[in-house]
Amino acid sequence: MKPTMTEYSLETRKTKASRQERKQVMGMSRFLRWSLFAIVLAFINGNLAMGEEAIAQNRPVKEFTMVVQEKAISLMDDPKKAVTVWAYGLEGQEATVPGPVIRVQVGDLVRVHFKNTHTLPHTIHFHGTHPFVMDGNGQRALGKEQLQMPGETHTYEFVAADPGYFLYHCHFDTPNHLDHGMYGLFVVEDPAWPMVDRELVTFWDEWDADGNGEEDTHTINTRSYPDVNPIRLAVGERVRLILANIGYDVHTPHLHGHVWEVLDPGNLRRVLSTNPNGVLSVAPAEVKVVEFTTSSEGTWLFHCHVLPHVNDQQKYPRGMLTLVKVEESTGTRPPVSLEKPATPKPGDQVASLPPIPKDIPVGNVDRGRDLFNGKCKSCHGRLAAGDYGPKLAGSPILNDHDRFWGTVLNGRGGNMPPWKDQLSTGQIADILAWLQTLR
Repeated sequence: MKPTMTEYSLETRKTKASRQERKQVMGMSRFLRWSLFAIVLAFINGNLAMGEEAIAQNRPVKEFTMVVQEKAISLMDDPKKAVTVWAYGLEGQEATVPGPVIRVQVGDLVRVHFKNTHTLPHTIHFHGTHPFVMDGNGQRALGKEQLQMPGETHTYEFVAADPGYFLYHCHFDTPNHLDHGMYGLFVVEDPAWPMVDRELVTFWDEWDADGNGEEDTHTINTRSYPDVNPIRLAVGERVRLILANIGYDVHTPHLHGHVWEVLDPGNLRRVLSTNPNGVLSVAPAEVKVVEFTTSSEGTWLFHCHVLPHVNDQQKYPRGMLTLVKVEESTGTRPPVSLEKPATPKPGDQVASLPPIPKDIPVGNVDRGRDLFNGKCKSCHGRLAAGDYGPKLAGSPILNDHDRFWGTVLNGRGGNMPPWKDQLSTGQIADILAWLQTLR
């Protein structure tokens, strides 16, 4: 017996209702599954974010405050070659070209507070890895944080994930700003790196000192031969030499009388090659690292082997050349470095150092002058005007009790040794008294 039309309608309605119920159940099931997934994902992300924040909080933090100072510097004294630079400097210290060496350990959380104290826009662009918002690429259209206008401040913050030697420089109107000396070295040290007796940082550059659109002066660390400061080393010292090309030309550093090993700049335990010829090509913006051991006394030439670079204005030798004086070790000369090492903010390192004396005797100026000439002149230069070590005459550090005494007694970043076992408190007070008479 066939069903009537009414029975067909009832069966159809039942079937449709059953399908709708199944769809509602399935939809609710999918909704619950996706909701649970979203909750779990949010929980995981929240834990990851909290974990990342905890990791960041547990990292050693290295902080620096950088400013810009416009000044004139001399590349050569005779004939006079001087240029105007926009130099980077640590706040409270004299700005320099090259800028201060920013030195941290791998894994550190780095914070560089950049205050644009100049009249032009500037940035600090660090080579190496970092978040995009910390790139300092000079393109304001890509983000306000990419360029600091006059008077603005920006904190460049990132984890020093990879060891090595990296350039930093201004990335706004880059050719012009590099030509005005806005560059320096960022060092991320690996504790596993081998120790050396000296580490010397050299920047190779060319300048248009006459302002006629042509390169006329080639320099190593902004000095042109013959007006250079010789590098003084002792026989038997292991030396690490950093070769940074910040110019437009390829340079070929060559050290007379020594064989160096070319190292991987990111892994100093890895020797890339032994270089018996003692010549190495360094391309623009490239940093290379070599090591050698001083073997023989003498005043050795150290120069670029692109001959026009040591023949400025058809005068030879003039330009990209300096002297390396290797002498028998006396055991009394403190380490020499071409670096101007940067340190974290005052107080960042002092907490772990021995206490600084408060009751300081009044120093004797004459004794201080003699002590300085015997102990300090080889690094800090005649009349404390600066040589391999920083200029002390007129330096703000002389009026900063804790900083001066902490630096002298306990050393500084491995580049200046502690003097607490070699000079008495009275002798240091004598040197300070003499330094305070200089301007």
